Amino acid sequence: MMGGKNPMVVVVVLLVLLFALAFYQWTLMTENALLKQEGVLVRDSTGKLKRERDAAKSQVAELTMGLDDKKRYISDIDGKFLKANAELENKHKELQKCTEEKNKMGEDVEKQKNDLNTKEEQRKKLEEEEKKLAADLEEYKKLCGVVDKTKANDLTKKLCGTSTSPEAKPQ
Repeated sequence: MMGGKNPMVVVVVLLVLLFALAFYQWTLMTENALLKQEGVLVRDSTGKLKRERDAAKSQVAELTMGLDDKKRYISDIDGKFLKANAELENKHKELQKCTEEKNKMGEDVEKQKNDLNTKEEQRKKLEEEEKKLAADLEEYKKLCGVVDKTKANDLTKKLCGTSTSPEAKPQ
């Protein structure tokens, strides 16, 4: 059969085979083109994702720096607060000491005022007693008729030292 009777069949089979190979090549080329387009899309999306990742990393780095700055600021404020709190406590203790000293001084002043009032009263009593004694002495002088001071002193010594009569004693 191959001898030449049907060369047409061989040509037709070869044409069909050629047509099938052409169709297969066209399918592969189309698939290849689609895969190339997908590869380009994947590369583009990968590049976009890398850029987004880099942008996110830089943003995270900036936020981290900002966070560190804020942490330092808060730490500084906290340190200032603790220092101010310690100063306030020291001033409060000083104020309490001053208040205690003021109260103690007030008590001392009250004691001194009371002592002063007591001594003033004693002084007034002594002045009254002195006036009374001076009046008694004047009355005694009038009764005895003594005008001279030296005689009055001698007479007073005699009366106070040696006299036992009730009329001679001053009242």
